[in-house]
Amino acid sequence: MVGDVPNPSLVSRLVRAALLWTVPALITALVLLTWFYRNTVYQSFDDPLDSAVTALIASVEVTETGQLSLTREPIDPRYQQALSGRYWMIGQPREEGRVVPLLASRSLYGETLIVSDRARTALSEASGEAVRFASDGQNGSEPLRIVGREVRLPGMNDPVIAMAGADRRPATRSIQRFAVIALIVLGLLSAGLLAAIYAQVRLGLRPLFTLAERVAAVREGQTTRVEGRYPAEIAGVAEELNSLIAHNRNVVERAQTHVGNLAHGLKTPIAVLQNEASLGSSVDPGVVKRQTDAMSAQVDHHLRRARAAARGQAIGLSSDVDSVISAMARTLPRIHRDKDLVIDVDGDAGLRFRGDKRDLEDMVGNLMDNAAKWTDGRIDVMRGCDESSLQIIIEDSGPGIPETAIETALKRGARLDEATPGSGLGLSIVDDLAEAYGGSLSLSRSQLGGLRAALTLPRAQKDRS
Repeated sequence: MVGDVPNPSLVSRLVRAALLWTVPALITALVLLTWFYRNTVYQSFDDPLDSAVTALIASVEVTETGQLSLTREPIDPRYQQALSGRYWMIGQPREEGRVVPLLASRSLYGETLIVSDRARTALSEASGEAVRFASDGQNGSEPLRIVGREVRLPGMNDPVIAMAGADRRPATRSIQRFAVIALIVLGLLSAGLLAAIYAQVRLGLRPLFTLAERVAAVREGQTTRVEGRYPAEIAGVAEELNSLIAHNRNVVERAQTHVGNLAHGLKTPIAVLQNEASLGSSVDPGVVKRQTDAMSAQVDHHLRRARAAARGQAIGLSSDVDSVISAMARTLPRIHRDKDLVIDVDGDAGLRFRGDKRDLEDMVGNLMDNAAKWTDGRIDVMRGCDESSLQIIIEDSGPGIPETAIETALKRGARLDEATPGSGLGLSIVDDLAEAYGGSLSLSRSQLGGLRAALTLPRAQKDRS
């Protein structure tokens, strides 16, 4: 099955990527080195032949009878030995393409240097310049490399061709030996380079392997966080992993706390109901209703905190602060038409809350609505921030809350004035939500004379510019 095929490792990917350019580079180097060596060998091979041709042209003379003679032959003794592999010849081209020898070295031993039609054409077009070409010799038994020049001698109407040739097999064997040696050396170099690339990749990726081992140790419960120092490229990954581990641990701890609190809150109502049930027909309906209401309130309270905690621990949520405050600033004057509300919003604009927008609306809405209920007409909203948190301060010009009653005001269901409409849950909800996001709510005396509510919440790192 395709799904069972393991993914290739990062090491193999990097090694293969390195081979994609090293192998073609080494092959290209082999071809170029062999080509340069071949040219060097043939240059050294052709120089004596070129000198011999020049010497032949310099020493050849035309006799009174129209024959050719040499005043001095090339000094290389191999030209005097039969079939020695070194030959020279001066010949005259014919219309049928043949070159008729006029003078030749003893080493030719009655044979002649074969000139192909293509070489014959190149000699005619070279205008006296040296031409290098290959020849298979007589019956193809001895491959030769020949240097020739076509010149016109004084006293002769037709041009002559002076040629010197040599067996090219030693040069070919030398080039082949070099190619084999170069192939072996570059092959060994490729193997060494491959080993070095593999070692370099393994060494470079060692911090990643270490990071994987540390993460596995966290999963196995051997440690609580990813320890160690890592290169700058993956240090951020280690930090984010530690943040994620801490986040997960925090989620579990909060869940355990909520379950414990819920169990503790339900224990007393359940005990009362069990006691009432044991009375049989004399059960007091009022007692049952009060205890079931208390149980329902406990369940609602902890469910709300659990949802808030879940959203508070969510990753990637971001909400605009300005839009929430502006919406409340437009809505409250319409609700409280009996008051000439003046809501002044100031401070840093463009802040973003790292959390769910509904929770931000609940928190800001409850605080601003509470201020609108108690103020005599004025509400100030101030926004501020630091590197990691934002603060929303809401002040009103109402009667305020005595410092001794601040703790009571944050309790669930507490009401300091029964004459004012409401359930007494507003400030408690705000406090629970703020705590779920790792923030806080603090109450104090306002400079306007009323209540000052300071809401501190986590700030999203990317604010609007």
